[in-house]
Amino acid sequence: MHCSAQKSLMLLAGILSCAPFFLSCCHYPKAHASKVVPTAAQAPSVTIVAYGDTRTGPWGLGDNAKQAIHGRIVTDILENDKPINAVIFTGDAVMSNFFLWKKDYWKCFLSQASRFGAEGIPFYPSLGNHEVLSPIVPVMQITSPAEATVMQPRTPQEMERAVAQAYDEGEEPTPAPMAQEQVPASAQPLNPASKEGQALLKQWERGIAKGDVASANKFGQFEHSLQLNFYKGLDKDERCEADSKTFSNDYLTEPKYRYLRPLLQGRSYYSQVVESSGIRVKLIALDTNCLDSQKQQDFFAKEVNSFHGPIIVFGHHPPVDYSANVGWPWDKVPGWGQNDNDPLKSYFTNADGKKIVLWIFGHVHDYQRRGPIVGKIGAVPTLLVAGGGGASLDSSAAAFQWQPKEWPQPLQMSKYSQVKIVITKTNISVETRGAADKMSTFQMIDSFSVPMLDTSAQ
Repeated sequence: MHCSAQKSLMLLAGILSCAPFFLSCCHYPKAHASKVVPTAAQAPSVTIVAYGDTRTGPWGLGDNAKQAIHGRIVTDILENDKPINAVIFTGDAVMSNFFLWKKDYWKCFLSQASRFGAEGIPFYPSLGNHEVLSPIVPVMQITSPAEATVMQPRTPQEMERAVAQAYDEGEEPTPAPMAQEQVPASAQPLNPASKEGQALLKQWERGIAKGDVASANKFGQFEHSLQLNFYKGLDKDERCEADSKTFSNDYLTEPKYRYLRPLLQGRSYYSQVVESSGIRVKLIALDTNCLDSQKQQDFFAKEVNSFHGPIIVFGHHPPVDYSANVGWPWDKVPGWGQNDNDPLKSYFTNADGKKIVLWIFGHVHDYQRRGPIVGKIGAVPTLLVAGGGGASLDSSAAAFQWQPKEWPQPLQMSKYSQVKIVITKTNISVETRGAADKMSTFQMIDSFSVPMLDTSAQ
């Protein structure tokens, strides 16, 4: 986009007043559980709860006013996990961060996330691929979906699945999209800076709300272009800089989560020590959108080495197997390292990594547990995927995911879920509650414990 076009886009963002078709948040559950006061009989502990990937946005693609999965998860957390010292969020709060509808999507997401603040529980987020937005949004080409994609389903359940599938086929097309010179003449140019382009985007959003799978596919193509422009068009430092602005706009300016400002210090990654009754735990939030930033990797190494106690690392993208022949740039994000002994991957097996008791990520829409030992008794470190916050569920683990070669096959469940972590002086216990669909009751789906290692001398 030329400079003049970029200015036009900024101007339109400032004067746009027409609210999107997305419904208000009034249908979300508003019930609050009563506060739990620990008794003297309870052992000193710190409780952290993790979840992510709500993807608040259009009907069928994530959480919204009709589905209210995010609201159910927050209610389940408040009713079953107290007392809670902190909640960590693994990213993809909204379906799209494009200015045309981001205000309404964030409003609905925060109507639930801010319930923790109302209970005096700090909320620590990380950023996912659906929050990213390049400073420059170029003109893009949108093609009509294949005939099989646009076949209309019959039942509401079939319609919802079809909408999600059509979006996925647009966002991550198979086979790969053709080269620019091969784009058919029938392709539809979309200029997001123009009134005509914005009218098309609004039309697709309205179509999704009515169950139109062709609109969902085109919406996916739009998000494909936005993300491709971010991950391929910006270098590592530019991605970190763009994310720092996103973090500030979406968590500091609007909801005013002021306690995050001194932690961020203009960055998109941070750390925080959570302490209660003599138990100290460090949380390190990674920005996996720019994990290849040397500044972030240096920050991470310093935060790990300077803390003598258990560490929980969280972010959006789980470790990546770059040799896998599947995955897009927003799946196979750079920075994890090609080999098991490269800087970040080596933390899963080296001595410094023993301080890191849990790694928690999202991006894949399910619950996973990976570690040296599979069973009721875990081992350090354990890697969890907590991506069941509301986005359409994935049926299996992603083929681009990585784990150390000696680890056994992971536990994987296609469920909406939230993870409760209780740290004491002697061990860490993890309990995961989940539901198979939007109507099922949340119940325990996994539990394990990790013995606490003595890190005081390290």
